[in-house]
Amino acid sequence: MIQSRPSLFISVIVFQLVALVLAAVACAAAPLGADPPASAADDFKPRYTEPDTSIVPPPGATRLPVRVGLYVLNLVSLDEVHHTYICAGYLTETWNDPRQSFTPRPGEGAVRYYQKTDVWFPLVQFDNSTEPRTVAAFTLAGSADGTLRYTEKFSVKLSTNLFLRSFPFDEQELEVYVHPFTEQTRQLVITADPESTGASHASYTPLPLWTTGPVTFRSIAGEVGEGDRAPSHVVFGIHVKRHSEYYVFRIFLPLFLMVSISWGVLWIPPSDLNSQLLISVTTVLTLVAFSVAVSNVLPPVPYLTFYDSFFLVSFFFIMLTIGEAIMVHLMHGRNRAQALKVRSLTRRLFPPAFIFTALLMAVIFLH
Repeated sequence: MIQSRPSLFISVIVFQLVALVLAAVACAAAPLGADPPASAADDFKPRYTEPDTSIVPPPGATRLPVRVGLYVLNLVSLDEVHHTYICAGYLTETWNDPRQSFTPRPGEGAVRYYQKTDVWFPLVQFDNSTEPRTVAAFTLAGSADGTLRYTEKFSVKLSTNLFLRSFPFDEQELEVYVHPFTEQTRQLVITADPESTGASHASYTPLPLWTTGPVTFRSIAGEVGEGDRAPSHVVFGIHVKRHSEYYVFRIFLPLFLMVSISWGVLWIPPSDLNSQLLISVTTVLTLVAFSVAVSNVLPPVPYLTFYDSFFLVSFFFIMLTIGEAIMVHLMHGRNRAQALKVRSLTRRLFPPAFIFTALLMAVIFLH
């Protein structure tokens, strides 16, 4: 007999509930994270995987020789206050990995190009960078014999030690410390690559007010194990020389003229003290104002520079002129002849004494 529609609907609901209960029981009985049952095709799959050569260095030698080169494209800026500079250029790394050797196929070139995830490559860092370096582009090429060469175009801000004792007639070495990253210190021996080291001769390469010279390099041995030392750093030095003409005409020449103006009191009659002090005090105030005005272009250092010595010598001779004016004026009231004799002597003595002292400071600070 045919069931009524309500009975048929109830039967379907009961069947679905039973199926859900059985499915829940089966899921509870299965272990958490169990793999699905293997199919017949899985029996033909290998039970091992090849080692990933992109994450381990080449086997064999204890430490892998890596040649590192630095080619300077642009010296963007030099902050003499914070002793930092911004540099852009090419960083190259060259090494040999026998696992990447190959026999070129017909029609294939002798060089293959890889991504960074395709092969293992040395990781190096700039130890004296103040910010992470920015990589604009890179190439990773391999030759048939297994020689690989990594080249990147970078921009980075670096710190350096500036020795400004002879400022503004100074020359500096802007240093770049290249060092393997973390555990690779024990795996690599890095040396400088002269062929890929240098500086561009383009017009945009030098810093303003500086001339860029050659790029030098040296290796520094560091401890890479217990009592084991090996070349662990390559230090590149970018030689720069300051254009001193700017400072000669903007600082030294005005200082010399101020001192020369102060000597004008030596040709004023000793009895006119007011005029002598007016010129001398005005010169002192001008010198102080000038010092404040140029302080923003002078590097703050904890030692005297040649500029500091020249400024102090200039200030000393202006004050010496003021002292001479007062002394001669007082002598003039008691012994006019003696006062005129002293004044005649100081006219001939002060200018050469100033020049001699300035030259002596130059010998001491520019040596």
